[in-house]
Amino acid sequence: MMVEREVAYRMFAREFNDSRFHLYSSSSPSDQDVYSPNFLISPTGLKVNRVLIVGVVTEVDRLSEQKGSERELWRARISDPTGAFTIYAGSYQPEASVFLSTIQVPSYVMVLGKVRSYEPGDGSVFVSLRPEEINYVDESIRDRWIVDTAEMTLDRLDEFGKFFAVNTGDGKLMDRILGSGVCESSAGGMCLSLDYYHKDAEYYDSLKDDVKKALCSIRASGNKTDDIDYEAEVQLIAEELDDGSGFEYIVFINKAISRNVPEKIADSKLKILLSKGHLYEPRAGIFKVIH
Repeated sequence: MMVEREVAYRMFAREFNDSRFHLYSSSSPSDQDVYSPNFLISPTGLKVNRVLIVGVVTEVDRLSEQKGSERELWRARISDPTGAFTIYAGSYQPEASVFLSTIQVPSYVMVLGKVRSYEPGDGSVFVSLRPEEINYVDESIRDRWIVDTAEMTLDRLDEFGKFFAVNTGDGKLMDRILGSGVCESSAGGMCLSLDYYHKDAEYYDSLKDDVKKALCSIRASGNKTDDIDYEAEVQLIAEELDDGSGFEYIVFINKAISRNVPEKIADSKLKILLSKGHLYEPRAGIFKVIH
């Protein structure tokens, strides 16, 4: 039987990790079969079964599926400018498992994965991805993904902006959504999101801020101002300090000051390089260069 695959949507890690509402295609999770699509409803009303992400692999861990089992389970974290995705690959994802077992951290990767959620029973929900495909990419593809994902996310956030601009709190939720000028194609997902998450305008404004910061992280690379000279100097300092084991923040600051880079500027440029994926922080206060 030919099974049509669900569309793979682009979404940032911040929105993905804020998603808690899992919509099952039958009455309960236990009724599901391998071909039944399950959907995650995001705070912006996106209904996703599969996600396409691009980012930097910052951690890879080999886990055991069961105590004493020889089968492997791999866990990895993939960072974008808004946060990090968690992916798991086991015996049912053999190609992804082999890829993660040999990957060099850090690296840029593209992952096409199916959404999964885990509810331990204490009211919390943990979301992750099971990779169907995973491949190396370069920085230009990562930047293109950020632009595309930002445009799509901002379009959804604009629809929420329409709703909050005129929402009176009276009448049925769907009627209020449609009455605010939201397009019908977005109304269903918005209704599910607003009914479940009960987020206010301030939350969606914070999401928009994160998206804009993600865009700024790549726009800076095309800006030919004096600040770029500082950024290039900070990148050079980081590369000189990182002998493979990383470098400490205080050592970096002292080195920057000795190169006539002001402390505040050195700190801000370090954060920009982190957000752009040129560096990562494997543990607090320790940084490594992504080659």
